[in-house]
Amino acid sequence: MKKLSLYMMTLLSFGLASCDEGDYDPEVGPQSYSAESPVNVSQVSMESNVSEINIADYYDAATEAEKPITIGTVSVAEGALPANTTLKAEIEISNTPDFAKSAIVQANSLTDTNIITIQPSELENAYFEQISKNPATTQLYYRTILYTVTGDDAAARIGKPGQDYFAQGVITLTPLNKVTIAPAYYIVGGPNDWNDAPKKQIKFNHSDEDVYVDPVFTVIFDAAAEGDTWFAIGDDEACEAVGEGVWNKLYGIVGGDNEATSGQLDRRYNLGGDNSFCVKAGAKKIKVTIDMMECTFTVETINIADAYYLIGGPGEWSAESAMTMQFSHSDKSVFDDPVFTYMFDGTGSDMWFAFGDKDAIDAVAAGDWTQLYGTTGESQDLSGTFNRRSALGGDHSFNVDGQAKHYRVTINMLEMTYEITPLNFEPFIFFIGATDGWANAEQRLALTDESAGIYTGFIYCADPNGWGNEFKFQKEAGNWDTEINSGHFNGGITGDFGLTDGNTNIAAKAGEGVYYVTLDMGTMTLNAVKVEKMGLIGDFNGWGGDTEMTWNATDYCFEATGAGVTASGWKFRVNADWAINLGGDTLDDLVANGSNIAVAGNTVKLYPTRKTSDKIYCTVE
Repeated sequence: MKKLSLYMMTLLSFGLASCDEGDYDPEVGPQSYSAESPVNVSQVSMESNVSEINIADYYDAATEAEKPITIGTVSVAEGALPANTTLKAEIEISNTPDFAKSAIVQANSLTDTNIITIQPSELENAYFEQISKNPATTQLYYRTILYTVTGDDAAARIGKPGQDYFAQGVITLTPLNKVTIAPAYYIVGGPNDWNDAPKKQIKFNHSDEDVYVDPVFTVIFDAAAEGDTWFAIGDDEACEAVGEGVWNKLYGIVGGDNEATSGQLDRRYNLGGDNSFCVKAGAKKIKVTIDMMECTFTVETINIADAYYLIGGPGEWSAESAMTMQFSHSDKSVFDDPVFTYMFDGTGSDMWFAFGDKDAIDAVAAGDWTQLYGTTGESQDLSGTFNRRSALGGDHSFNVDGQAKHYRVTINMLEMTYEITPLNFEPFIFFIGATDGWANAEQRLALTDESAGIYTGFIYCADPNGWGNEFKFQKEAGNWDTEINSGHFNGGITGDFGLTDGNTNIAAKAGEGVYYVTLDMGTMTLNAVKVEKMGLIGDFNGWGGDTEMTWNATDYCFEATGAGVTASGWKFRVNADWAINLGGDTLDDLVANGSNIAVAGNTVKLYPTRKTSDKIYCTVE
């Protein structure tokens, strides 16, 4: 074999190219090596014995100059290489043996040598930019790709793409320790005693991604009860060090401006002081976001108003109109429950709107529209984030096409997110759960207030199989794609229903029995009252007491015998209280607060769950 020099095409400015299909530098365009090489795979060989690469070993500490990394040597059979033809080499790297995610490192341009080398900075940049941000020592798979270049022609790959490679192997790669990101970070100080740092009481939130893929951590916490709020940031090591009296491992602000709302952060031992963060008195909640790859931070104060109002949309663009369109909210503190909702009817044409707190609406009345909230995205986006118009530099109003019957606007004032849901209410919502073995969605709630999206009715909850007295709702019977579970209610489940641990089922927390249920699809709230007593009351007993009925779980009905109801009028009522009562002009269609029933008889059966009929009905014999 004859040993030959290698040819190197001009390096791209970033020194690497992704090998993912369809990925290319937009300034250069996709590279093409479609020409057939005049050299066969069998005419080329390559030897490599590289097994470990510690990037630090390839830098001169005195001059900071880098030394090339030798990958191997290449040989071509005598006479196989045509005249005016040279070779080009690339090294493909990956962190998995199947090279599902990989990057290309260009070999150095050399003269009169058969040795393939790459620059350590090229390898490290390829690894960090295309493979992983993690600086830990790792196994790195590599394989060599060879091309021939004849004159000014395009490079032609030796062998078939995706099939023929040279000098394949595994390298133990130790990058320079550019960035080390801990798995968790904590607020030290703030509303808590500084010396409680080892307790790690306020932890930053993070996604499920690797911290080197997603280096961003966020936390929202209470401001100090009185005065300014001072705090620092620490990882596990720093918090534990505080317990030993060492404070300089905490993170503080580069530059020392304690009240900075954004900037760089670093360890105190690099800063030469504590450089703590400070939020002035008056804040209720504080949100901190850190990017530990860039070592940057942002600090925001969160002050949630007690009420928010829609402006525009179904009303006018005026302060007077806005004050008539207040968002709904639960009975909880706005910080415990930062979610507000408002529902309005569609008009069949475009509808534009914004929203604001009382201060923003007062500002509108004074001619200042900049304090209203608008979307940070496109006006037609049905979900996203929002901010004050003053921060957005325009009105950024929300827009819907108006074609739905109703629209529900949900805002989360802690996360500054919104969701707009077009609603076309169906006549029934179906119950499915342990009662019927999670197999039959037959019991149902009926739409009793179409303009507000309110469903009401009676549901029998039981647990015959010992699976837990739990259930969900479905918009379409038997269709799980339409399920309504506990996660849809934003915590707005009250009365005798409740949340379950570890799943999205709803619990009949008061045990087996019949419940009167109010499901508000406009505000996404759910309330239940257990029927402890279903009674008959009317002229037959002087309207002064209830004749109690018995629940028949086989026939799904309440029964009373020897009742003696008369045609002079009577009704059903729940728990000896008029808050929930049933009446009606006909026995086959009973409604809440209906008229007195004028049918006489002794045996009365009430079928309240709509299991076999769309109506609540009774029989009298």
